[in-house]
Amino acid sequence: MAETHPRPHAIVFSYPFQGHITPTLNLATNLASRGFTITYVQLEFVHHAISKAQDGVEDVGFLVEARRSGLDIRYMTISDGFPLEFDRNLNFIEHWEGMIRDFPDRVDELVGSVTRCDASAAAFFLVADSLYTWPAAIAEKHNLVNVSLWTGAATVFSINYHLDLLSENGHLPYRETIPNSQKIRVVCVMLLGVYV
Repeated sequence: MAETHPRPHAIVFSYPFQGHITPTLNLATNLASRGFTITYVQLEFVHHAISKAQDGVEDVGFLVEARRSGLDIRYMTISDGFPLEFDRNLNFIEHWEGMIRDFPDRVDELVGSVTRCDASAAAFFLVADSLYTWPAAIAEKHNLVNVSLWTGAATVFSINYHLDLLSENGHLPYRETIPNSQKIRVVCVMLLGVYV
């Protein structure tokens, strides 16, 4: 009988927007192909939207194919604390206040459950989108390696990372208007820690 060795186990959370989900799934599949056990955690409302788009098929297609190929990818859903019918776009601020205030407790409970159920793991990793505020504290509490995943363009990351230098060198704050133009105004909007 072949001897089995403990495998690293990554618990992976993507940010609930399309531009974040695909890169996170790609990383999860890549890690699984390199011998990691993956627990991919999706928000229930995102899972519901994907299932609805797939004519009600509950199992997410790309993960089914990955598992068929022998990769150890487990799929879980987690509530964001709002009912499925809640319009997250219309109630954006209320939704994200809840995500910042209450969601970390749900994540903490789920991470504790996953780590208790897989005592054979060589090590645990918490892989979460860089825009989440809770991963470092939860990883520390459960003694996990914290991996912050930036899913955006490297240029945007670099700009955010160097905001202090931009300010020190007089590039921030932005001027209200572009010189010699009455109609064009420069607006800097802060959205959950990201300038857009």
